[in-house]
Amino acid sequence: MLVCMGDTTLSGTERQLRAGVYARLSETYDAAESVPTQLERGGAHAARRGWVVAAQFKDDGYSGFKEITHDGFADLIGAIERGDVDVVIIRDVDRLTRNLTDWNRFEKACVGHGVLLSPYTGADLDLSTPEGAYYGGMETLRAKRESAVKSARVREAADRNARAGKRAGGGQRWFGYTRIYANPDEPDHRKRVIVREDINPVEADALREAARRVLENGEPVGAICRDWNERGIRPVAAREWANTSLVLTLTSARLAGFREWQGQKYPTTQWPAIFDRDTHERLVKLFSDPARRRGAVRRHVYLLSGMPVCPKCGRRMYYRTFPAKRNRADCYACIEGPGRGCGGAAIKATLLEEYVTGAVLDALESPRVQEALRAGNDPSDSRRAGLLADIQAAQQRRADARRDYAEGTIDREDWLDIRDRTEQAIATARRDYDRLSGSATVMSDIPASERVRDAWESLNVSRRRAAIKAVLHRIVIKPLPPGAAR
Repeated sequence: MLVCMGDTTLSGTERQLRAGVYARLSETYDAAESVPTQLERGGAHAARRGWVVAAQFKDDGYSGFKEITHDGFADLIGAIERGDVDVVIIRDVDRLTRNLTDWNRFEKACVGHGVLLSPYTGADLDLSTPEGAYYGGMETLRAKRESAVKSARVREAADRNARAGKRAGGGQRWFGYTRIYANPDEPDHRKRVIVREDINPVEADALREAARRVLENGEPVGAICRDWNERGIRPVAAREWANTSLVLTLTSARLAGFREWQGQKYPTTQWPAIFDRDTHERLVKLFSDPARRRGAVRRHVYLLSGMPVCPKCGRRMYYRTFPAKRNRADCYACIEGPGRGCGGAAIKATLLEEYVTGAVLDALESPRVQEALRAGNDPSDSRRAGLLADIQAAQQRRADARRDYAEGTIDREDWLDIRDRTEQAIATARRDYDRLSGSATVMSDIPASERVRDAWESLNVSRRRAAIKAVLHRIVIKPLPPGAAR
């Protein structure tokens, strides 16, 4: 039943109702109906009605549209179910929630415990009546639709701005850049207007140096972090560099003059590039290599573990130790078990490692591999630059066709045909680029053939494994001939 606020009066014999005031706002900012304002006006509403405020609940900065945990809303439901409140005061029904899951929880609790809903901007709602339940549910649906439409508009605007290469907005300053503000004296950083980003010469030189040390010298990221921390080169929002933060910075598309959005990279003119695209792509490929996984804490890795293939079942073979059996040598074996192999093959680890290492070193010293390494290490290599240009041109053609289809210039059949052709061209060019740059990024620290064996001794296990995977197709362990000694 809908009851006007002015129609409810308290006689001297009526029990004074206990009110719970609930306030919610999706974003935290100073506004007429901020959370403190809602709580204050809810308290005033209770005083006018002769109610006592038993508790206050708030969710500041939480969307009512998403089905996520709201601590204040959950506490309100708990207070209703414990019988601590007789009436719930809110600004509007849509301040309570904007999804039906939460509304159904609230309605069930109020009906089960005889709790009244009282918006201070409208009429009271008795949710146990058909009219009250209908009005509350319809208001929640209306608010849900309004949030969905607004969310779609925001996503479309973000997608449009990203495709145009526009910056996303505020946030922290990017390492390598200095922000120029239209109102630099504004004390509230959220109200400062960004005019542009200029290159910070000191930080940009440090980034270029780090890229060179990683790509050309194969230097570990941890060593660069320690060097920067000792030299006083600090990140934007931390006291010192860590491996993960440096890798994320080096692989950021913005350093190559791109705006990244939902896995796609769009060229921009709103800030200058510190790296060329070839350097960026090589860094991304390098750090996507499992041997140098970002921030991973890994157990000890053996040289060939997971590379040999069992001759009986075709599964991978792994390193096994026998600490309790001194007469058994460590080996690479097919591991028996659910989801594993047959357990029917094994080979001594030292013998296999010596044999494979010799084959890999012979390959690295060969003219063919050396030529591929030198071609991949040349940052001005015209083939890689041409492939990157082809990828960018195909992406632009796809974006133009998408816009033409949206504007009705071409029909759906033409759009799908152009999309398929450009995606195929992008995939082909990307595969060729990865093939050309793979040796440079995975084996960037392999020297000329006469120094290969000396350099191999200085590589750690992960770098040796990366080199082995780069030159060997696979390692197959053949079965012993019948009657041969084990």
